[in-house]
Amino acid sequence: MESGAAEDVEGPMGWSESGGSVLRLNVRHLWACGVWPLPGGWLFEAYAALGLALGAWNAAESLLALSFCWGDMEETTLLLTSTFTIGCGSAKMALLLARRGRYRALARRVQALASLQTGHCLADPALDDIRRGSQRRAFRLTLSMLLFMFSQCFVWFPMPVLAHWEERRLPFAQHAWDNNTRLYALSYAVQCVIGAWTSQLSFGVDLLFVAVMILAAAQLRILTIRIASLKTESWKVKPEGGARCEDVRPENGRDVMYENLCLCIDSHQKILRFLKHLENTMSSVVMTQFCFSVLVACVALFQATYSTDFTAVLKCASFLPVPGGQVFLYCWAAHNVTEQAEAVTMAAYSCSWVEASVRFKRALRILISRAQKPLVLTAGHLYPINREAFVSLVNASYSYYALLGQMNRR
Repeated sequence: MESGAAEDVEGPMGWSESGGSVLRLNVRHLWACGVWPLPGGWLFEAYAALGLALGAWNAAESLLALSFCWGDMEETTLLLTSTFTIGCGSAKMALLLARRGRYRALARRVQALASLQTGHCLADPALDDIRRGSQRRAFRLTLSMLLFMFSQCFVWFPMPVLAHWEERRLPFAQHAWDNNTRLYALSYAVQCVIGAWTSQLSFGVDLLFVAVMILAAAQLRILTIRIASLKTESWKVKPEGGARCEDVRPENGRDVMYENLCLCIDSHQKILRFLKHLENTMSSVVMTQFCFSVLVACVALFQATYSTDFTAVLKCASFLPVPGGQVFLYCWAAHNVTEQAEAVTMAAYSCSWVEASVRFKRALRILISRAQKPLVLTAGHLYPINREAFVSLVNASYSYYALLGQMNRR
């Protein structure tokens, strides 16, 4: 039964199913990039194969161009900026195509997670605002970041034509072996297609995981509010004769507070299992992005500082927020998940546990003990994803930039 359920979760996803998902924008954008079949077919497979072939072509073209410009620090770093960026997108494309079932399972589990506490959200407008707000935030962040990345095309692609028309320069790798004389228009078009395709794909994958973490953090926040609001189902009754008020339990003897705590614990366990699956799914992609972002930020900063070509400075200066932004989005979203997971402990301590039953207190201690275990998402199952990681990666990029600066001054 378990294997059958796994096959259903990882099975093909249709267009209508993607339209009902909280990740519909992310999924359909990745479909347009050729890595998420809805549901697929030979035409889509050919489209995906074309993307991989273009990525391999760019790698070969960049290596060949690098061999011709090696020794020229300015030309080499400008070439590496585009090579690392496109290479990162190609690597992510290969990872997604190799693990399609895992990503489809993630999308379906996110949908189940979003509806996990729907009943409580519908009963409490404040909780429903948190749930709906997280979905709007994930959608708007995805849309705005994709549009920002698309705007880079208007800086990188027309610049060689506008500023160096007489030199017949290409957007990325220059064909020094023939001075860009052979098939110039075709080479120009191919580089533009590769750059736009891989950059959108790379950012789209990152935003998929960031959106998932935003939704997971919102579920944890809803859970903490539910736990903190737990209270005994008793009321004050004043007996006849002016005697002292007494607590009266429900006549059926049910411990409603304990039952509600059990529901909260069940939701907590489901969220933790989901986050474990999320980490296993995104771990390799995040590590890939971290490595490439450090390298891209280093060479782009070098170009923006030392290049004598104004167009190169403009392109790299406008592009600098991209690698840093990709790392920051991961670290910000993952750190928010960690903070919300830690808040479960304080929420449990803040509930009305003093007047609760013995078994409620026993279950609450177990919940607190579990919630005190740090929930830290990792890249490559090695590197923690949090705000401290963002600072350390920025420092690493600056260290490599300083090293390149010393080499350039010699």
